[in-house]
Amino acid sequence: MKADKQLTATRHFEDGRSYVAPDGREILFGLDWKHRKQELLVRCGGRCEHLEPDGYPPFVRQCKNEARDPDHIVKRSKGRDDRISNLQALCGFHHDLKHPEFKPRWTKRASA
Repeated sequence: MKADKQLTATRHFEDGRSYVAPDGREILFGLDWKHRKQELLVRCGGRCEHLEPDGYPPFVRQCKNEARDPDHIVKRSKGRDDRISNLQALCGFHHDLKHPEFKPRWTKRASA
């Protein structure tokens, strides 16, 4: 993916690999990603942002656990976007719940 050089220059990224895509998505690396995670922790107040449906929207933030992981709302594999609007801070429980594919599968070894 090519970077929008003009938009990238206006963001003053610290890591030379970070850039803004032509469609506005931000792709961050190194210190820029570290700063974005810190910005996310400030936004969430250190608490998990998992939302529970409470009947009709708006959804309610009920988890009181400490936020542990930054999580992309739209998966990174579907067009990486590291803007703060596409990130949520999740506790370990809710992050594991959202991504069961990351859990190891233990199976019995077949008999020879």
